Amino acid sequence: MELVKDAFSVCILFALMGGLAGSLLVTDYKRYGWFMTILFVLLGMILAAAVTDYFFPQNRPWLFAGVGVFAGMSTTSFLDAFKAAAPTLAQRIINIVSKKAERFVDSNESTKK
Repeated sequence: MELVKDAFSVCILFALMGGLAGSLLVTDYKRYGWFMTILFVLLGMILAAAVTDYFFPQNRPWLFAGVGVFAGMSTTSFLDAFKAAAPTLAQRIINIVSKKAERFVDSNESTKK
C-alpha cells in the first residue's frame, strides 16, 4: 500500500489531471480518430506527471496542475513536429510497432485455439 501511496501522491494526481485537461483541449478527434485521441491523452498525462515530478518539488500541487496542463497540451504538437521533421523515420517506427502488435495479437489468438 505504501508503494501506491508514494507513486500517486497528491501532486502527481494533480499533474495527471492537468495533463488530462491539457490533452483534451488540443487533441482533435476528427483529425486523428478516437484511438489516437485516447493515445495522445494518455501520453499527455504521462508526460505531465514525468515532467512535474522531475523538475518541481512536491510541496505545490497547484503548480503541478498548471504545468501539467501545458505539458499535456504539448504532446500533440511534439508528435506532429516529429512526423513533419522525419516522416520516413516516423513511418518506420509506426511500421515496427504495428508488426510487433500484429505478432503479439496473432500469438495470443493461436494460443487460445
